[in-house]
Amino acid sequence: MLVATDFKPRSDRAVDRAVQHARETGRELVVVHAVEDPDIIRVGPSLEQRVASVMPENAGDYRCLFPEGSAPAAIAQAVEDEDPFCLVIGVARYNSVGDFFLGTAVDMLLRRSPYPVLVAKERPRAAYEHIVIGTDLSEASKRGVEAVVRMFPQAQLHLVHAFHVPYEAWQNAEYVRNELAAAAQEQCDGFTEQLDISQACREKMTMEQVEGSPLTAINRTIRKYDAHLCALTSHGYGGLRQALIGSTVSDLLKTLTIDTLVIHPEHESAA
Repeated sequence: MLVATDFKPRSDRAVDRAVQHARETGRELVVVHAVEDPDIIRVGPSLEQRVASVMPENAGDYRCLFPEGSAPAAIAQAVEDEDPFCLVIGVARYNSVGDFFLGTAVDMLLRRSPYPVLVAKERPRAAYEHIVIGTDLSEASKRGVEAVVRMFPQAQLHLVHAFHVPYEAWQNAEYVRNELAAAAQEQCDGFTEQLDISQACREKMTMEQVEGSPLTAINRTIRKYDAHLCALTSHGYGGLRQALIGSTVSDLLKTLTIDTLVIHPEHESAA
């Protein structure tokens, strides 16, 4: 379990979540801090002391990494070298209406890292019992669901698929809406049947189709199950962030107020 910190208060939630999950799963905890200006470390407390100052009392054992270079590149390289279960990072800041601004470092990490990236937005109170997964029923989304199952085998998963009724203003007939809903339900059933998961996991999994935007559908499901983690699968390989993780995922990352896990489409999670 790798967690990045810049020693600022906004990193506390990421550190606390990583500590909690490492303790619950028995995984090694690695704390990484990018040293962008080596001259700074020659004065004041040592980097090890600064890490200790931001760790909770129940942190237990952990290992530190202090790669030099820009934060995005240095942390991304640390992730590649360590081959972690997951990278945990915090939001950069948020504005007065609750929208999150992830910042350049987080954006670049989401572009570069083929590993799951958990953006910690809430203070951790307990393990994730309910996880909402936004899905578009694609093959990449299927692999993302399977990765979440491997990462959080004890959690109950709630898949949600948003569908849109085209030309709604001209297709108000009830039978048209029913036919579209039935077609969407058939697609959802086919999607869940293809998932490579255990029968026990399948039996406690829910799958809902919701007419409307992905944000509306996901937020409704989050409230329904009081979930504290939403998992999303990134898409594409372009140079721009939106081209890489998809505009929908980008919007959800900025607006969801709960922890958000982004799964790379080619990631194969370790058990």
